[in-house]
Amino acid sequence: MTEKPNILYIFADQMRGDCLGIVNDQVQTPHLDRLAAEGVTFTRCMSNSPLCVPARAALMNGQLPRQSGVWSNRSGADEEGPSHVRNIRDAGYRTAVIGKTHLWRHSAAGQAGLHVGTMEDKLKAWGFDDCLEINDPIETGWMDCHYTDHLARQGLLEAHRAFIMDWVKEAYRGNDPIPWQQKPAPVPEGEDIDSWVGREAVRWLAQHDQSKPFYLQVQFTGPHDPYDGPQSFRDQYDVSTIDPGITDIPSGGSPIVRARLAGSQSIIGASTQQRQQWRVNYYANITLIDAWVGRILEQLAADDQLENTWVVFTSDHGEMLGDHGLWSKANFYSQSVQVPCVVRPASDEFEKRSGWQSRALVQQIDVPVTLNDIAGASPLPGVQGESLARFVRREPGDDDAHRGHDCVLSELFGQSTLITDDYKLTVRVDDHKPAQLFDSGNDPDELMDDLLSDNGGLAQSLTETYLQPLADAINRDQLNDYRQYVRETGQIN
Repeated sequence: MTEKPNILYIFADQMRGDCLGIVNDQVQTPHLDRLAAEGVTFTRCMSNSPLCVPARAALMNGQLPRQSGVWSNRSGADEEGPSHVRNIRDAGYRTAVIGKTHLWRHSAAGQAGLHVGTMEDKLKAWGFDDCLEINDPIETGWMDCHYTDHLARQGLLEAHRAFIMDWVKEAYRGNDPIPWQQKPAPVPEGEDIDSWVGREAVRWLAQHDQSKPFYLQVQFTGPHDPYDGPQSFRDQYDVSTIDPGITDIPSGGSPIVRARLAGSQSIIGASTQQRQQWRVNYYANITLIDAWVGRILEQLAADDQLENTWVVFTSDHGEMLGDHGLWSKANFYSQSVQVPCVVRPASDEFEKRSGWQSRALVQQIDVPVTLNDIAGASPLPGVQGESLARFVRREPGDDDAHRGHDCVLSELFGQSTLITDDYKLTVRVDDHKPAQLFDSGNDPDELMDDLLSDNGGLAQSLTETYLQPLADAINRDQLNDYRQYVRETGQIN
């Protein structure tokens, strides 16, 4: 056993913060619940950007979009910039990533015939020694990766790509998405993309030289659409018992929400039964991932490494699941912004104790700071994040057990949302023009979205207190470049 603890960082894609069994008994996650029972679950962890590339960039470099300039999926994260993985490698760890990183711009990832393995040099620059990268499940319809190589060897690639392209036709070519009608992937059980990720993670652990501590980043692709998990996992749910969610449709809202309701992400009109089936499809993907988390933990136990391994679990952003008439993400509602976060310590470092839930307001960029802290690695420069490892040493009754940040930011498309214990305010980044205000304390479901007209003074006070001090951190060149792109393409500004 090494002197330093191992670090296992498990990452789901588009998983809501309320979709752990420990906080929602409608979702079956026994293995993640086990981790929660041995660590701390943060029930108010916010994504610093509710979209794939900006969120994943923040999870690597600890920077807000205003600092990195990654405002949307058209921007690629800078592999030559700060990286918690590079710092961990330099602290003496063997580093590896298995799964979907999605750190590059969409136009680069979408080239037909391009193999994702050609981008391995970028992952090496981030600090990964071993890389087994795949791309977005949808992009496997036209782009090659290690998973499609596997399907080709099994004679399954043609059926898989036909299935994916049918989904693309429905979702992205003018037809309304119908997630409640989504069928399971047309491959044998165990050959789906997340089973491949889990199996490769188990294989890597079994082959790892235990004389050196490891940092393994396992990045599943689910429960991101197309919600195509195996039927056997759907069968574990009784659709008639599922809560269909929030049916109220916002009347005002930010420009982002108005654009979503007028576009392809509107899901207004779905029946209760359709919404329930949609959630079953989504929850089933989570339960599939949970099963592979269990197998990964079994491998660690078989190698006598489980007790010397920290495990951190989170996601990049959430999923609306029809709440407020929307699907997918890319807005600042809690369903889109709030993510799961569990920190389970190596048990030989701290006294064994029961897990507990912290109500502290924390954020995504706390995660890379935490990982560097665990590894004893050099800290990331200029970050707003704080290590969550300190909570492991607390008891739920301690004075500071539920004390986190006074305010966290979530940013996207040139807009910034500040989140405090009591309020959520969305403004334009450059001129702080307010767009949406919620009274989170009295309206936790965010149903009253027209508060700005009567609360202009409050919005100004929040802006002056929390945003003005960070104005100098804005990467103006990148923001101006993004604004120009928005104008040229006619997208929402």
